[in-house]
Amino acid sequence: MDLLSAIGMVTKRRSDFFSQAKTLAAKCKDQPTLEERMKGEAIALVKGYRDKLIKWEEYERTLIDKTLVSALAAVILGVGTDKPEQKLEKSWPVIVGDMLPPLLTFLAETKTYIDSGVLRLGDQTLDFADYDLLGAVPGAVDIGIDELENINPEQIGELEAEQQRAQGKTWPSLAERVSRYLATPTFSFFNLGQYMVSQDQGFKEMRRVAKRDKKCCIDCKQYDSMGWQPFGELPIPGKGCRCYDRCRCFLEYR
Repeated sequence: MDLLSAIGMVTKRRSDFFSQAKTLAAKCKDQPTLEERMKGEAIALVKGYRDKLIKWEEYERTLIDKTLVSALAAVILGVGTDKPEQKLEKSWPVIVGDMLPPLLTFLAETKTYIDSGVLRLGDQTLDFADYDLLGAVPGAVDIGIDELENINPEQIGELEAEQQRAQGKTWPSLAERVSRYLATPTFSFFNLGQYMVSQDQGFKEMRRVAKRDKKCCIDCKQYDSMGWQPFGELPIPGKGCRCYDRCRCFLEYR
């Protein structure tokens, strides 16, 4: 599916996405719960396709739908009761612009792996119960552990590539990639909701606070060191840093 066709398709169904997002946000109640729920849905979706329970067209459409709905639900949770309808409309082009282009590229890449036999439908040699959403493969190092020393975010990317953890060339690693559309971006979009509320409330300054653990990238540390800045001068978590969707900085306003 090309980008223009996808944008046209989702635009026609925007009101449906808004309705589904409200329902999802009401069920989850907070962003961590939403993220955990979407991690589970990532596994279920990939496993359903691998086990031939759904065809490619349904898999593709469902992944696009769930990506948009989960992002919108995160915005709702960040906004709370502060004009949610208005802020959903405002966030819509941001979500579509941020998520659809890389998602379509990822879907095309996945289809190539399937068509070339790299990923074999009905392959039961890998049990999802034996893996977590880090996309680990046998013999891989669990790079998700905070206590892991002497590895920075740049090295993590190289290690993932070497171990085929990020490319989606195994079913568990594909589920990890799907999770990075359905689950982990919810933190950034939750922050987008809070940002829009703070903007309406007239805050003049903001600062981005980094976790500063071993998984914190140099960009996030730099934003943290800048302290208070004029409102709008700093990107929200997940933007402008090499942590991307894995970013766990938070924002403060005054």
